[in-house]
Amino acid sequence: MLSYRARASRVGPSLLTPAHGFAVPSAAMTSPFAALLFRPAEVTDRALSRGFAVALAGFDVPAPHLMIAELRGVPGYSVAFYASGLGRDGEDLEHLVELFEAEVSPAVGVIDAAAELGAPDARVLCAIFAEDVIHDDGWSFASGTFQRHFVRESEEGIEAGVESAEASEVHEIAIAIDDDATDAEERAAEATAIRPHRGSTFLSSELRAPALPALMGALFDTERRVDVRLIAPGPEAIADEARRLVRALRRTPGRGAFTAPPALRGVAQPAGHAAFVSVYDWVDPGDPTDRYRELSIGAIEGTLQFLREAELRALESDDAWERGAAAGLYPVARILGSALGASSTQAIVGLAADGEQLAIVRPGRVTPSGTTLGELLCYLALGWSQRSDADEDLIGALMLRARIRLGGD
Repeated sequence: MLSYRARASRVGPSLLTPAHGFAVPSAAMTSPFAALLFRPAEVTDRALSRGFAVALAGFDVPAPHLMIAELRGVPGYSVAFYASGLGRDGEDLEHLVELFEAEVSPAVGVIDAAAELGAPDARVLCAIFAEDVIHDDGWSFASGTFQRHFVRESEEGIEAGVESAEASEVHEIAIAIDDDATDAEERAAEATAIRPHRGSTFLSSELRAPALPALMGALFDTERRVDVRLIAPGPEAIADEARRLVRALRRTPGRGAFTAPPALRGVAQPAGHAAFVSVYDWVDPGDPTDRYRELSIGAIEGTLQFLREAELRALESDDAWERGAAAGLYPVARILGSALGASSTQAIVGLAADGEQLAIVRPGRVTPSGTTLGELLCYLALGWSQRSDADEDLIGALMLRARIRLGGD
């Protein structure tokens, strides 16, 4: 059986590509929406955030987030409405289709994240709906399998489709309309013909409740916002990623932890760095040099070594760090020469006051790294681990996200 990961390349071409003539609504039309339906008992906010972030890694959207609401009339279910943060009225249907139709879609990412967080049997449903343009798409995803039903407008007419991990089928819907039918009769005939094929009809059968009215009601009843992030902000998340790295290296958490200078050249130590220092293994006898070679995440390339207490304190009087301090950075690591065994410092990696963003300080310039401290730690942990398909998706997302931030394709 084909898994949902392989469907984009092995089931055939995408069912929602411009080649099939799918219609894009004008700005005057009713805004479409995309939603992921889930059981909060299985899918946490963290799983939602991570899952959507993996799917969105290659998209240049400024502030992606989810608006969460209880799905009234469907006990045990909530819904997350996706928003890109682009600041325009509503979402663009083409963007929603591209995102949710991707091989690593939000549903795949959320299921993988839920499994990592202890819910391997999580099941989610997805919907894309547009009112003025006929577009009604519904999915059901569980680990290793999916099913999809949709109706959409094309250049040739109205199409319906069914897709699963094993096969896909698309056909035109024939609508019988009398020559003397009124506009109301034409609309009624069209509605009757397409109703059995709608994604929302499929979702209603899965939920055993009317899906579309519940979704429409939830659109106006959202309770909270969840920002989409690969790694959550804050010291606690950084400590979690440091523990993950220590486990991957089979080392001892907190061994050799020290108290870093509370400030260097007037720049206070960010709480995220303090959390990292307290959890990391600094004196592993099996790896005294503690160097990470062949890194490539954003602008951090080559060999990296985290700075210890003596190295940090030495920067207080080192003119090489003057530019970093002027930029409000706190030093956390150094990038070494690329030659085998080289130990000369080529650059210093500094952490911004927010405890997240990393920048690279070289003689005469400070440049963005494209990544955060939490993302770097996650990348290192995955790089030194035997990876599952979900891990491969995550490390790929970390690298791609860093490249997008730096303006790469």
